Amino acid sequence: MNRIFLAGACALLLSGCGSTGTSIGNLIAFNSPKAPEPIDMAKLAATPDKVDCPPIEVFEGGAAQRIGSGEGLRHQFSIADASRECTVANKQISIRVGVSGRVLAGPAGGAGSFTVPVRVGIKRDSDQKIIASKVYNVPATIPAGQLNTSFTLVADPLIVPYLREEANLDYTVMIGLGAR
Repeated sequence: MNRIFLAGACALLLSGCGSTGTSIGNLIAFNSPKAPEPIDMAKLAATPDKVDCPPIEVFEGGAAQRIGSGEGLRHQFSIADASRECTVANKQISIRVGVSGRVLAGPAGGAGSFTVPVRVGIKRDSDQKIIASKVYNVPATIPAGQLNTSFTLVADPLIVPYLREEANLDYTVMIGLGAR
């Protein structure tokens, strides 16, 4: 008797796999009794997926920062390298920026922990206005017995409007040391 009931229940469940509407097949495939709406290929094709990433420039006076001066120079922070990555979604460009640099001990400095203020911004080239900006306090530590160390930042993405594929003609990524 149990075998007959089990066979009937399995047949009933499997019969729903080929049917439309609420079916076991949809539950298995889509985790929902209803299949998702078909993808509108025309809409998908209209979404821009290519972008020429803007160039990187350093804010005026932002390549290095000194703490102290002359014989009283304790430390100097400097930018060594930078890169950026751009993606497009929903008519917006997401720009992620990476910055690396060095912390050097001066004559009055030495080992210790430091906070390096790194500013990342996006300048609109048409009017030279900074339209997105954030300052990050990046930790760095010069170990005992050493005179320098490196620091690295991968910034949160900054979002700007997508105007055209040639975003390198619309925007410039700006980086620098200090909170200016």
